[in-house]
Amino acid sequence: MVTKKYSLPQLLGFAIMIITNGAAILTVVHTYQNSPLLALTSRSLIMSAIGLVMFVGYSLIQLLIYFSIKKLNQNGYVWSIILILVGFWNYLYFIPAVWTLILDFYKRIKDYKNRPAS
Repeated sequence: MVTKKYSLPQLLGFAIMIITNGAAILTVVHTYQNSPLLALTSRSLIMSAIGLVMFVGYSLIQLLIYFSIKKLNQNGYVWSIILILVGFWNYLYFIPAVWTLILDFYKRIKDYKNRPAS
């Protein structure tokens, strides 16, 4: 059996993703279990459509975050920059993105110093 090993920034990113999504789910569940909040909520078709669009948009953003964390160590800086852009929405994603950039920078310096002399 082949196991995929993730780096520490990736594991931290997945942990942040799990905590953030868990908090979002608990907030929605709490809102819908609180009957006074439900009485104030509009149940029109347009509000349902807006809610569906927001749910689909949130899900697409979470997919983007998942793939950017999964591929964080690939393709140079692309996935780190995507995670930094997402970090403007949730600041916790700055940590694994900047951490990966620093590790990649040190790796490039090490590779540069160890290159054969020509």
